[in-house]
Formats: sequence, structure tokens, C-alpha cells
Amino acid sequence: MNIYNWALKLAVKAVIVKEKVSSETAKERYLVCKPCPMRDEEQEKCTKCGCFLEEKTGAKVNWNPKKLRNEITHCPLGRWGDIEITNIYRQLDGKEILLKK
Repeated sequence: MNIYNWALKLAVKAVIVKEKVSSETAKERYLVCKPCPMRDEEQEKCTKCGCFLEEKTGAKVNWNPKKLRNEITHCPLGRWGDIEITNIYRQLDGKEILLKK
């Protein structure tokens, strides 16, 4: 990991993550993200939302700097079993609603 990403991850932990989930929930979420085609293996980031996976999977509430709002942390593709939450934010952002699989 380069120094830029290291510093960015520290900032994310300090500023963006507002509340954390249990370590069990974080681990379950990460196991969903690990095989996802949207995962950038080199940087350990989600290419869909741009978040670092360690921080994203461990957050219950986060600050979304792109949307200037606090959010219930969710998978942007609804893959954490959180499609209802995902669709709330998609609707707010004027995006197409995802269908349950």
C-alpha cells in the first residue's frame, strides 16, 4: 500500500466511519466482497463506490462525502442482504431500483 492510500485510510477511519458493526458482521460482509468482480484486489477497494473494504465492511453508519450525508452503510449492489437500504439511497439519488434476486 502506498503512503497516499495509507493516509487516506487513516482519514476514513477518523472522519467517514461514524459507527461500527460487530467484528462478526464485518467479517461476513467482507466474505461477500472478497469474490465480487467490483473488488480491486490491489487496493482492497470497491470499484463501485470507491470505499476501502476494511473500513466499509466494518461501518454501521458512514459519512458519504460525494453525497454530503450520513448513510446506513450498505453494499451499493445490495449484496450484503441489504437491498432495501441500497434501494432507499438509489431512489434518493435518482438511480434505477435493484430487483431482489
